[in-house]
Amino acid sequence: MEIVLAISLGAVMGTALGLVGTGGAILAVPALVYLFNFPPLQATTASLVIVIAAALVSARARAKARQIDYRQALLLWSIGLAGNAVGAVASKSASDFLLLFGISLIILAASISMWIRSFQGEIQPKKRHPILLPIMGTIIGFIAGFFGVGGAFLVVPTLILAFGVSAHVAAGTGLVVMLLNSSTALLVRYELWSSVDWAIPLIVLTSAVIVAWIAAEKGTRLKSKSLERGFAGLLLAVGLFTFIETLFLS
Repeated sequence: MEIVLAISLGAVMGTALGLVGTGGAILAVPALVYLFNFPPLQATTASLVIVIAAALVSARARAKARQIDYRQALLLWSIGLAGNAVGAVASKSASDFLLLFGISLIILAASISMWIRSFQGEIQPKKRHPILLPIMGTIIGFIAGFFGVGGAFLVVPTLILAFGVSAHVAAGTGLVVMLLNSSTALLVRYELWSSVDWAIPLIVLTSAVIVAWIAAEKGTRLKSKSLERGFAGLLLAVGLFTFIETLFLS
């Protein structure tokens, strides 16, 4: 039964990252905690490995379609390096409650953001105040390091609003930022690698990679609003469950 659940979780993550370019990674932490009984710190560490593999495969298709701005990705990642390192170190001493409560708020924010975005047309790029870039870069880096997620749901709108890139290029570039942020956070957490039981995460990873490989080819050409809304609904359900479980039932 656990193997079936792990394969299903990976499939959902791979579909979301391949088609939408965001959102799938943040399902890993609550799923590992509540479905597979992982301690939160080990769950956030394992999720980084899953994120890296799935983002790498998804970014491959975006690269072939020339939908990645590598300079912008490196710039946003480098700005967030300090926040990423601080977040990864801080997570080691954070309580289980803080990790789970925080990830529930992030999931809820991601679901609302994705739901609103699904009803919008093509977002028109706009230049914003220069201060937005270091602020958002630091926040995204900290979230990636502390909660073990890539932060793509923040990366995509930041690229569109602060850098003025198109939605497709934002999705592709966001995957690269996700990959870099997750890799940085994982390296800072090197002491925790041996404490993780990798059997289930590796099954999730394999499923996510296979599905993302297939879905990413479609994602470079399609903009499925119904998929975004459906996935936003799933995120909302997971976020509410994690929030209620952490706040009232722990």
